[in-house]
Amino acid sequence: MFERYTGSGRRAIFFARYEASQYGNPYPEPEHLLLAVLRADQALTERFIKNATLADIRKQIEERTEIRPKTSTSVDLPLNDASKRVLSYAAEEAERLGHKNIGTPHLLLGLLREEESLAAEILRANGLDPDTFREAIGSFEFAPQEPISPKRDFSVVRIISNPAGAEIEIDGKFVGHTPAELPLAAGEWNLHITKTGFLPWERKLLVLPSARQNIAADLVKGG
Repeated sequence: MFERYTGSGRRAIFFARYEASQYGNPYPEPEHLLLAVLRADQALTERFIKNATLADIRKQIEERTEIRPKTSTSVDLPLNDASKRVLSYAAEEAERLGHKNIGTPHLLLGLLREEESLAAEILRANGLDPDTFREAIGSFEFAPQEPISPKRDFSVVRIISNPAGAEIEIDGKFVGHTPAELPLAAGEWNLHITKTGFLPWERKLLVLPSARQNIAADLVKGG
């Protein structure tokens, strides 16, 4: 199903499942897919959503949705009907623009076309409309990707620290506070954990395909 997706497009689908689990949803809805797209492609966010950050949009969603107890993240978490339509729209948009591969911009267009969704409402409120955005990305080039499966190439990594509440950076990018469960592609990552009053904790993190991994950082006072 995801053979035509770019790397960031695949990450967005996986992140959507993660976002849904953090809100206690049994399936990803368009608003989870929106958060996932913005996480997977920060350059896209900065270029086209100029008046709101990911944190701003997350706050807007949380103000309008019910937050239930977290559930475990699974790459098999099924999409709901609205999210399935978003993916279908994204494929249509790629065809319409003559793009061989489907990326995060096509997913954003798909979200805009699911007009009754909270995600589309938030995007419109932040200045995006389908026609203008479609014209803007018409000249984009989307590099082909090897046909890989998200199930094989992504894993969930649980990161905890003692004490909790430390900042987590992956390859120099802030991704949250401990404890956290993060979807990461298989491969090597630089993990950096910091907390005021404690020495930085750094490790090379090797993420294995389709494996659930646990990382525990015992922080030492100092600094």
